[in-house]
Amino acid sequence: MKNRKYSFLAVCLALSASCIFLSFKNKKVAPEIVTVSTFGKQPAVAVDPNNTIKVVFGQAEEIFYTTSTNNGETFTPPQKIGKQKQLALGMTRGPQLTTTKDYTVIAAADPTGKIMVYQLKNKSNQWGKPVNLLDQDTTAKEGFVALASGKDNTVHAVWLDLRLGKKNNIFTASSKDGGKTWSKNKLAYTSPEGGICPCCRPSITADAKGNVYIMFRNELEGSRDMYLVTSTDNGQTFGPAKKLGMGTWVLKACPMDGGALALNKQGKLGTTWRRENTVYYAEPGAMERKVGEGRASSLVKNAKGNYLVWQHGNQIMALAPGKLSPEEIGTGTYPRLAALTNQQVLGIWESEGKILARILP
Repeated sequence: MKNRKYSFLAVCLALSASCIFLSFKNKKVAPEIVTVSTFGKQPAVAVDPNNTIKVVFGQAEEIFYTTSTNNGETFTPPQKIGKQKQLALGMTRGPQLTTTKDYTVIAAADPTGKIMVYQLKNKSNQWGKPVNLLDQDTTAKEGFVALASGKDNTVHAVWLDLRLGKKNNIFTASSKDGGKTWSKNKLAYTSPEGGICPCCRPSITADAKGNVYIMFRNELEGSRDMYLVTSTDNGQTFGPAKKLGMGTWVLKACPMDGGALALNKQGKLGTTWRRENTVYYAEPGAMERKVGEGRASSLVKNAKGNYLVWQHGNQIMALAPGKLSPEEIGTGTYPRLAALTNQQVLGIWESEGKILARILP
């Protein structure tokens, strides 16, 4: 009888242990925040076809680069790749990057009006000599530039340029060799009132079919709303500007907030941007949808849907597909996103002098 009692207790204990083990096994572990760098400001991030995460950021007048090959779990020690006197850094100004079939391309501006492009050949891991993107080298004094990749080693750049009447308008250039050489600078949009909003970084995205999309904040009749121009011939020409969203923002000040745009594999374009104190998501020709309170939003698309991040005070907020409400993923400012090839999405931001990252939940 006593042996039976002990056997029964042993079975119960074994079952309890199994349940506890299964409970821990099935419990989802929250993604950890990773320190990308113990110093730096204004990170930008991209992912190459091999799923290598590439990050660029600035520190004073220096430009640093780091990578991760394990889905953002760890990053290489930051490598200094360049220095520019009075590097444009802060308030969404900073080095930008994109990746192509064979190259990593970084662009950085400074108050002299130059935009320098740094090119890394991925196989040799060698950086080439930087080149000036501009054919008039003192016209990008606001320091806002953005990059996007097209087919093979095609790169498209957009920036605010002062060469027309000393007012900012949208200029572009393209490279077919991963940023080593660039086309003649082209006007993509000029405002009928002379210039666009001078304090918001433009955004650009492109696909392998030759479509290029540029979003910027305009300045028309006292309103500072977001507009989109599109090219269907690899950036050679751009169509008329079209306003995004149905509302308007009458403002006699600089928002310092340019938003972001992204394409999915089916070619569907989405945008995110701020109006007053609210972040929105909008597709061309459609009503905008409120995402949350805040500023400095970023967007990526993958097979699961739209991922958004933004800054609300010092909170980094994120909204993932299928979620009804956003959640805080960290504290800091100026978040950016990158879509990994395994359908995960990495968020990156600056916080108290550091660069932090996290896989979105």
